[in-house]
Amino acid sequence: MKVRISEAAIQKATIDHWRAFGLPDTLVAAIPNQRAFGQPGLTRGVFDLLVIGGTVTIGLIELKADDGRLSDPQKEFRRLMIVNGAPYAITRGRDEPIRLLEAWGIVRKQARAAE
Repeated sequence: MKVRISEAAIQKATIDHWRAFGLPDTLVAAIPNQRAFGQPGLTRGVFDLLVIGGTVTIGLIELKADDGRLSDPQKEFRRLMIVNGAPYAITRGRDEPIRLLEAWGIVRKQARAAE
């Protein structure tokens, strides 16, 4: 039976990986927006990670567990990203966001094999 990894655990693993293997002049930061219900400055649906540097300059990543689905506010945020031509990705599980960070030039590609 496959063990389900929570989105919080995926986020921690992704940021920890960047901290260990991130390239200079890059950033991966969490957007603390999980419960954006009427709090000033928070917007429901905004993706989980802000990524700066590499080949994307600025991009956003939505992290999902293997069985996770986008909420309606997240679908609307994805539409906003598309309309504005902004780089984004929706990843599933623990390995996809790390492969994406490698592809975007945020972490060293050989790092995954070194873990």
